[in-house]
Amino acid sequence: MSHWPQLTLTRRVVGFDGSDTAERAVLWAAHHAAATWLPLVVTHCWMGMSHPTVLSPMIDDADSARRVAAERIAARGLDLAKQAEPKVNTSVKIVAGRPSEVLTKASTDASLLVTGSRGLGGFKGLLIGSVSLHLASSASCPVAVVRTERPAKRGILVAIDGSTQSDKALLFAADMARAQHTSLRLLHIRPYSRYAITRPPVPESKDDPIIQRALKLLPDDVDVTIVEDELAGPTVPRNVVLHAREAACVVLGAKGRNTLPVRLGSTVHAVLHYAQGTTVIVR
Repeated sequence: MSHWPQLTLTRRVVGFDGSDTAERAVLWAAHHAAATWLPLVVTHCWMGMSHPTVLSPMIDDADSARRVAAERIAARGLDLAKQAEPKVNTSVKIVAGRPSEVLTKASTDASLLVTGSRGLGGFKGLLIGSVSLHLASSASCPVAVVRTERPAKRGILVAIDGSTQSDKALLFAADMARAQHTSLRLLHIRPYSRYAITRPPVPESKDDPIIQRALKLLPDDVDVTIVEDELAGPTVPRNVVLHAREAACVVLGAKGRNTLPVRLGSTVHAVLHYAQGTTVIVR
């Protein structure tokens, strides 16, 4: 029996660049901060001129204009968060630098980093931006990638496979479910070969060692409804994405049972690209 993970008295951080997905990320982060009674920092990154020349007065003017624009964008993000959750201790931070680098550094003393699925940069049609993908693979804390907001009553879905990072994802998801007073759904998918003559039988949850192991990690007094779900399917990512449609968000370990020296597993990559709601990556 494991002990219930205590919330660290630290902050939630959300990146804001003024885009539509960033606005949804701020709203999601504000609601989550309110549910967990933690402060929220709205962080905006701006790029200043780093190489002054003989035209330094003009460059200073340009930097000044960029700074004013950055302050305006950051103020809008702060207003969004405060309007959504007035009781949350919300502050704003403006940092010069690349968003991927600034937010990765900010994750070292945050309990959750929130970002939109894609910002103002990049190409239209991309399902996830390079900054969001970088943060999911490099941040020191769990990362929530928000595409659309969904009501908490849909419940929290966590995909489990028995790995160490899956265990961390399970406990984080249970903590989210408890804070939001919603249900927790355990999803274990057993992949099978599409070339197999017959599909292997799906065991009952009481006979599934992965689900039973997950249940034992949760304390007996946890106020969470456990909906056990085990599927046999040809592709794990596809089934996770399909189930994520019915959830407020989906939580996954960054690598699972993947033993390759990679930061993100193939399932996480696919879910980040195709899941319609919010995806939380736990390392």
